[in-house]
Amino acid sequence: MLNKIFINITILLLSIFYSFSYANEPVDIWSIEKEKVENITTNSDSEDNNETSETIVINNNLTSSIEEGEILNKRKVVGLYDPEENGFDLEMWNNTEPNKIFELSKKINNMTLSEDAKNIYTKLLLTNSYSPKDEIDEKIFLDIKSDWLIKFRDVDLIKKYLKKNIDIDSKDQLTKFVLNELFSINENKKACEFLEELNTNFKDNYLTKFSIYCLIYLKKNEQASLRYDLEKELGYKDPFFEKKFQYLQGYVSDSPDTSETDLLNLHLSYLTNKEYKYVPNDKTSKIYWRYLSSNNLLESLNNIDTEDEKQVSLLEKATHQGNYEEIDLLNLYKRFQFSVDQLLNIDNEIRKISKIQSRALLYQGILLNKDPNIAVKLSKALKESFENDNISNAFDDELKKILKKYDLKDLSSDLTEFYSKSLEQDKLDIDIKYNNKILHQSKLVKYFGKENVPIKKIEKDLNNYLKKVKKSKTNYLITKDIILIEAMVSDGIEIKDEYKDLFNSKENTIPTDIQILINDREIGMAVLRLIEIIGQDKIEDLGSETLYFLINALNQMNIDPIRNEILYSVLPLRA
Repeated sequence: MLNKIFINITILLLSIFYSFSYANEPVDIWSIEKEKVENITTNSDSEDNNETSETIVINNNLTSSIEEGEILNKRKVVGLYDPEENGFDLEMWNNTEPNKIFELSKKINNMTLSEDAKNIYTKLLLTNSYSPKDEIDEKIFLDIKSDWLIKFRDVDLIKKYLKKNIDIDSKDQLTKFVLNELFSINENKKACEFLEELNTNFKDNYLTKFSIYCLIYLKKNEQASLRYDLEKELGYKDPFFEKKFQYLQGYVSDSPDTSETDLLNLHLSYLTNKEYKYVPNDKTSKIYWRYLSSNNLLESLNNIDTEDEKQVSLLEKATHQGNYEEIDLLNLYKRFQFSVDQLLNIDNEIRKISKIQSRALLYQGILLNKDPNIAVKLSKALKESFENDNISNAFDDELKKILKKYDLKDLSSDLTEFYSKSLEQDKLDIDIKYNNKILHQSKLVKYFGKENVPIKKIEKDLNNYLKKVKKSKTNYLITKDIILIEAMVSDGIEIKDEYKDLFNSKENTIPTDIQILINDREIGMAVLRLIEIIGQDKIEDLGSETLYFLINALNQMNIDPIRNEILYSVLPLRA
């Protein structure tokens, strides 16, 4: 009995001791919580297997979403414009197979687009957006943007694009284009300052050479030496540039070597050799012509032999490219010698002589004739001669100066179209003349302009106009009126029920493939198709039906800024 009591007391004391010891040890609360969770999960498993399955699915979906988000975040957002600025969004290419984008973009890049189509295409390509998921596709997609920028030839736009997207693979190609363009028009300082502003390294040897030259140009000779030494250590070799570098740095006293392999070498040849003279030919690139022209290195037209038609032809092409002034070429034509009989019978004589001689004869005839009809007729023939030889820009500004000497009312009917077309002005620069008797020419079009017109006022004025239409037997709505109405309705402007029967929607006019793209939210691709359809046409010249489906498509995609710009350009009457 005593033994049992002793054992019980011992057990009790040991229990108290261990309890006390455990209470004073540090506790891992995270382990405790983990245990609780495990217990809860275990209990849940035993209680409801279906619920557990759902939990697993949710967790898997969450993981999948995270992975997709990570992939999305890794993709580059490349562009210049905020998506909202043009009515686009970051994911406007996400639902389209990359091959479809590339094929259509390549086709459009090879087209001669109107200014209207160019404007929309530029905004589409340069709006910030995710590129395709695959890295190869991403590179091709960025190359499409770069190729268009180069074709578009807007140096300032490219500079902005590069500054904002300096880490893109095509930066070398675009930077080289900018530098060559600026150097070709004698803007060397701007070129070098831009290169310095980019503050980045290039893989391209030409840009490496340019960077070193620009440091010298900006009088940072010590930095130029350090940069050159570093590049040589890395394996850079260019014997011609090395000689020019040594000369420009003052290490050697002369450098007579010349090279025309690239524009910078041509520039360095002129810079370091006063005796050097480069004579362009019909294979000389446009950028070389511009460089020579901008730096007054072209031969004076006064020294040209008019009997050397090969040389005159070369000068005509150069004038077309903007390297000679039009008036200088026309003055050259004045030096051609013609008989009195030739000048009195121009229509017959131009068939007997060369194209170059005929252009000279036509121009002299324009100067000699005081009769407006004869002068304009000869101007038309001269312009057509330039166009037939694909050098129409050689007679553009001077043609306008000639035509402005005469009044349209003094010309015969067969010349009025040529006269008007040649003197055509940008309609957006002409004041709008509102006509409140016609809906699409009324003051309601202000809604699509940059003026902030109260929505309630627009809504009231629109319904009042429709009220008049309904009461009148003579007033009716034409397609452009319906275009205006549907655009406003798309933006939430309400039309009273009693006026809705005045116009009928024409949704089926949209080409099927474009409608499918819209329905599938392939926004970028759908806009590409619209650009393809516009093509070389001015939007103002599109038929009403084409304009209708174009605006309808933009309404459906909520691309309001571009839609408004189009409507404001084509709906109002301008005078």
